[in-house]
Formats: sequence, structure tokens, C-alpha cells
Amino acid sequence: MVIKNIVAGGVKVAFLLMFFIVAGCDNKANSFNKKGLSFYTQGKYIEAIAEFKKALEYAPNNYDARYHLGIVYYAKGMTDESISELKKAIEVNPNEPKAHYNIAFAYVTKENVPQALVEYKRAVELFAARKDKKEADGYLYMAVAYSLIEKNEDAFIACKKAIEINPDFDDAHYFLGVCYYKKNMMDEAIEKFKKVIQLNPKSEKAHNLLFTIYDKLGKTEEAIEEDRILKQIARERLEQR
Repeated sequence: MVIKNIVAGGVKVAFLLMFFIVAGCDNKANSFNKKGLSFYTQGKYIEAIAEFKKALEYAPNNYDARYHLGIVYYAKGMTDESISELKKAIEVNPNEPKAHYNIAFAYVTKENVPQALVEYKRAVELFAARKDKKEADGYLYMAVAYSLIEKNEDAFIACKKAIEINPDFDDAHYFLGVCYYKKNMMDEAIEKFKKVIQLNPKSEKAHNLLFTIYDKLGKTEEAIEEDRILKQIARERLEQR
């Protein structure tokens, strides 16, 4: 009985020792991850990469460090490395949407649009399950991806879904306006760009395309007004510098 108790006690001590070692590694990994994020927000990408790598030395399955390393690689233009790290983050936690969402951008950069669409769709599903409004962002960029491969009807559907989820999403209204403009549906495009301006009166891109449309349609007064607004916005931007 004494021997059994000694053995049992030894197992408990070993378990507790292992627990404290793992916890200590996680704490160190989290500390390096925080330092890496600080460097990243300062635009110090090389320093950030070094800190995230230190975090992963202590905890190779630390999702945040793996994800952030992928993000900083992408910001630095190291797309292949970004994809590699974000894939590893997905392996650690396939049900976290942000790695799926961001790896899709990297695939678009590599002109692998079909794979990007797979990842956007997965991100959208996961955002939807959490009732996260980033679901709308996912649909918008899915629409952009569809447009890159000339799947225009799919782009329309995805963009309208983004607006359905977030009716005040000005970028989604803008891109839908662009889609209408490309299809020569000028009335619908004008309506969408006006909606963008209602949501964001200083939207230069919406005013620019309205000016282009009005000029193209021979609506001189409307074109002059848009030109006046654009010049006013430009002056205000200069005054704020």
C-alpha cells in the first residue's frame, strides 16, 4: 500500500510539473506574441517576425502567434510564407474564421482565385455561426474574387448578400455600383453611388464615378456639381495636412 501511494504521489507530482512547464511556455509565448503585435502596429515587421518566431519556439501550436506571423509576412509582401503560416494556423484551429479570411487575400495575390473563394466561403460560414458582422466583409471580398474570374452573376449575389447583412456597408454599395457600371446599367449604378455618398459624403471614389457617369450621359449640370464637390474634398484634405 505504501509503495502504491508513493507511485501515485509520483504520478501526481509529474503531472503537476508538466502542467507548470506547459503553462510557463504558454505564458512566454503569449508575452512574445504581444511584443510582436506591438512591433507590427509600429510597422516594424522584421522585429515582429522575430518575436512571433520566439513565441512559436515555446508553443508551436499557439494559434495567435502562428496567425500573426502569417499576417506580418503578408504585410511584408512575403506571400508564400504568409500562406504557409496561415495554413498552419488553420491546422491548429480550423474553426477560427480569421485565418481562413486572411489566407484568401494571399491566394488572390497569388492569382489563385478558386482557392481564395474556398477560403472566403469557409470564413463566411464561420463568421455567420458567430453572428459576426465580418460575414458581410467576407461576402464583399468574395464578390471581388468572383469578378476577377468574370463570374459576374455570382459577384452580384455575393455583394447583395453583404448589403443584406450590413445595410450600411458603404464599400459593398460601392462595389455593387461598380458592377452595375461595368454592365452599362447606369441608373442602378447612380443609385448605388448616391447611397454610398449618403453613408459617406466624403467618398471620393463614389463622387468620381458619378462625375464619370454624368459626363458620359451628357448630364452637364450634375457633372459640374460632382466636379465641384471633388475639388472641395481635395482642398479640405490639403488643409488638414
